[in-house]
Amino acid sequence: MDELREQIAQQIQVGFAETPYPGDEKVAAYARYGRSIADALRGKHWSQVGLDVLLQHRWEIFLLTPETFRFYVPVFMLGALYNHDEMDSLPDNLIFSLTPQRDEHIANYFAGEYRDYFSRRAAAFKVEERRTLLSFVEAYAGLYPQHSSIYDIDLHKVTIPFWRRALHHE
Repeated sequence: MDELREQIAQQIQVGFAETPYPGDEKVAAYARYGRSIADALRGKHWSQVGLDVLLQHRWEIFLLTPETFRFYVPVFMLGALYNHDEMDSLPDNLIFSLTPQRDEHIANYFAGEYRDYFSRRAAAFKVEERRTLLSFVEAYAGLYPQHSSIYDIDLHKVTIPFWRRALHHE
């Protein structure tokens, strides 16, 4: 298990190495409730974000704009991998954020019609980042097979198939 975590962590480092910082003015969240997470992240590279920040703002990751979510998702994944039990709902919120909730979200994404929050978020990721997200969700499913999510999510039937298909979508 530790070897798999290390392998995925390395892939996260490499897969998001070229992801550009969106700029201080674009580190943002929707709704006034998301301003605190944006303020906590602004000016920091994802590798500089501490576990205390992740834990404090675990419910606000839903509110991040697609560019902000894209840039900071590596630290969310690493937190879920290495500190799963200490992160309270962060792993669940992350998996929820990476899972289309309705068939409409999947259809919008593959049609290039980014009309909903999920399809806009998924469309922000480049190919290598999507490959890394796929590896993460596959590893997560293997590392935490007994984990019961606070959300009704089927990693094997929805999340993983979506990212496998998205990997080959341009």
